[in-house]
Amino acid sequence: MNRIFAGIFISLLPAISALFLFSCFLFSNDDSSDDDTSNGDDDNSNGNGANGNCDINYDIDPGCNASDRGCQMAKLINQDRVDNKAEADCAPAILWDDRLAGVATAHSQDMCDRNFFDHVNPDGKDPFDRMAVAGISFVAAGENIAYGGGLTVGQAEEMFMDEPQCEQNHRSNILNRDFTHVGIGVVDCGSNVFITQDFASFNFSDLRNDPNEYCEG
Repeated sequence: MNRIFAGIFISLLPAISALFLFSCFLFSNDDSSDDDTSNGDDDNSNGNGANGNCDINYDIDPGCNASDRGCQMAKLINQDRVDNKAEADCAPAILWDDRLAGVATAHSQDMCDRNFFDHVNPDGKDPFDRMAVAGISFVAAGENIAYGGGLTVGQAEEMFMDEPQCEQNHRSNILNRDFTHVGIGVVDCGSNVFITQDFASFNFSDLRNDPNEYCEG
């Protein structure tokens, strides 16, 4: 397994205070399943490539409570995938996962309660450990976290996306064509707001083998 952690600190206007952003990504090469469930098949039809026509319904309901700020952010993720189809290489419409949302919310609350800001909590557990403890089996996963005074999900998503293309960062997690599901936890902490986005895919058949021509071409 490869684990990549990246951190960014961005100072904003006093009205927004300070926004801290961190992203991480893990891809599992450990196919513990049997027979033909690996992502090594020659025939992979998940998406049409950067130069194809995306026949994906990004207006689909992610499957969450529309009044929830995390759900609102999930819809923003799908809009970002629409607006950046070539870079996202026809990434699927993201769907909500309550288990991921539980992990994300717990981490946002933990960062508030124990006064830290990191993917790794004071117990030494990273996002992938937390997913495993929650009984979530994934083949690829990633996490974005942010916090700031009065931070809204729209502001956080905009800052996530205002990063270089085709690099391992928040933007690439959001546009990652291998991530099919997300859970988002938004927690108010005094004047601050903590936000955690946890991404995952659960089946090797969801992973793409063809190159992302936009980023790799």
